[in-house]
Amino acid sequence: MAAALLVGAVALGFAVGLTTGLVAGSGTQAAAGPGRADGPDLVRPDGERWRRGAEHTCRVHRAEGLLHAGHSHERTAYLDINSSGWHVVEAQCLLRHHGVDPGAVDGLYGPVVQEAVRRFQAARRIPVDGVVGPDTWGELRR
Repeated sequence: MAAALLVGAVALGFAVGLTTGLVAGSGTQAAAGPGRADGPDLVRPDGERWRRGAEHTCRVHRAEGLLHAGHSHERTAYLDINSSGWHVVEAQCLLRHHGVDPGAVDGLYGPVVQEAVRRFQAARRIPVDGVVGPDTWGELRR
């Protein structure tokens, strides 16, 4: 009886963890929202951890034919409202480099960033949805 209760409690805890984002699955966590403790989008290639509320510098350069700002090498992750982390910082820097103001370069994907992405997508004649996905990354990296 006690073992059955323990198994039930563990299963319930796991289910709650999945629905609240406390248990991380495999794959990209680029759209990790607030409260995410770790993930590839929150640790920069040089090992620095992303911190909410900090503004970041943009040092855009070209490497192997692609633009990079030094915060992420991402080219396929989907970023949308409530995404956060280095992938968002990278997208914000690249938007700014292309002459589209994303607001503060803070790694938080909010309405200002979404509108900047829409303007960038329209200018590049790719589908306008306000989401950074593979097509938008491709244009940001050009």
